[in-house]
Amino acid sequence: MKKTALLISVLFAALAAASAEDIQLKDGTKLSGTITGVTAEKFQVKTAYGQIEVPRAEIVSISFPDNAPKKDAEAAVPEIDQALNARAYVNRTEKFQLTTPDRWVMAPEMLSHDIHAALKSEDQTLFFFYTPEKFAGNASTYLVLAESALQGKFKDFERLSQTEVPIDGQKATRILWHAKNPAAHDAAIKALVYVVPYEGKMVRLSFLTLEPLFDGFLQY
Repeated sequence: MKKTALLISVLFAALAAASAEDIQLKDGTKLSGTITGVTAEKFQVKTAYGQIEVPRAEIVSISFPDNAPKKDAEAAVPEIDQALNARAYVNRTEKFQLTTPDRWVMAPEMLSHDIHAALKSEDQTLFFFYTPEKFAGNASTYLVLAESALQGKFKDFERLSQTEVPIDGQKATRILWHAKNPAAHDAAIKALVYVVPYEGKMVRLSFLTLEPLFDGFLQY
């Protein structure tokens, strides 16, 4: 459960509200403020000059300088041999590849002892994480432990669905859940996670975003 809690902490570090986020707009404008709300079309931002609404389509990127994941000196970050060419991502260390949505980038700053691949949308609102975790028990036990960790970390956690699906010939579990993140002003978050038992490990493929953006996320 310690590793699971660590993963979840890292997952949401980039979404937690900082004292001042930097928002770059397409017209060259740079805003500094705190994101207080979000819908599929707009971000609500509290600035020194008051509350404003920013169309999501006008945002180039959002930086969270105060929320970069802290490196644990005792848990070495592995060296990952990876590359992203246009939409083709290859992770040679973990021996997998995938096709990303348009304008996604690698997020090496989010790699950790647990997370061996991290990708994000250019505006830092959508995330993908690949997490291989050694676990000697069965998948059912692992899922119970993982869900218990989530319930302890977030408010109003709810598992929306859980189904068995095949992934590359392996039996996997597909989980959809949502919750509120108390570290980010109770922001509503939603995640789609695949758990795949593989060679003595439980591999998690996690797709994460703010809940109002989730339906658009699935259209990629």
